[in-house]
Amino acid sequence: MPSSHHETLKATLENKGLKFHIKAGQAKWECTVMDRATHERRKAERQDSSSSVSTTGSNPSFATTSSSSSTKSH
Repeated sequence: MPSSHHETLKATLENKGLKFHIKAGQAKWECTVMDRATHERRKAERQDSSSSVSTTGSNPSFATTSSSSSTKSH
């Protein structure tokens, strides 16, 4: 991959993420892929926010109950 494409992809993942949709039968999901550092930074911002919602589970990386979650089910 040429350097300019690599830098463009990196900037997209760091700034707004790469959004896509998944549809299976009647279920639909909106997904956002972002780099790990951006995810951790946004997660820390949500934890400092009074509007964040706690999540429970064995793998918090896949939590979807936060008010500013990057994965939404329709």
